[in-house]
Amino acid sequence: MTSIQEFLADNYRTELNAFRAVLDGVPEDSFATARLGHSPAWHALHIADWLRLTVLGDKTPTYHYLGWEDKDWVAGLGTQPAPLNEDAARADILARLDTVGAEAVAYLQNASDADMSGMTFSPSAPNGERPRLAAVGLHLRHVAYHRGQVVLGQKA
Repeated sequence: MTSIQEFLADNYRTELNAFRAVLDGVPEDSFATARLGHSPAWHALHIADWLRLTVLGDKTPTYHYLGWEDKDWVAGLGTQPAPLNEDAARADILARLDTVGAEAVAYLQNASDADMSGMTFSPSAPNGERPRLAAVGLHLRHVAYHRGQVVLGQKA
């Protein structure tokens, strides 16, 4: 029987590969061009930031692409420069997404049952946290949502 960790790792791997395929289809000259609100570069950095926060639990204060930068809870998460900005080279942004994505998949694959239980930080929840499995599941759908946003942006 497949463990929940294997199931999650496989689903994240599949969704991140699909997201990356969509990003690969964006012409380089429009990768940093905002359409329907954000550029494909922003979407890639946004998902990398949320993978760090939601899956990896990384609290390094280098977050600048969470999309809620006007909220108080983000203030302490973005006190240092971002590892990359939206105007960085496309290859660098995609490499960042690939690296963080691979770290997230490896974490999920190797997580213990204890790692997958309990509560975790989730700013959209009424009390600011939710069960870990629910948070990871919501985030997986979040990646798919942004994949769709990139596709729609290319049609605009």
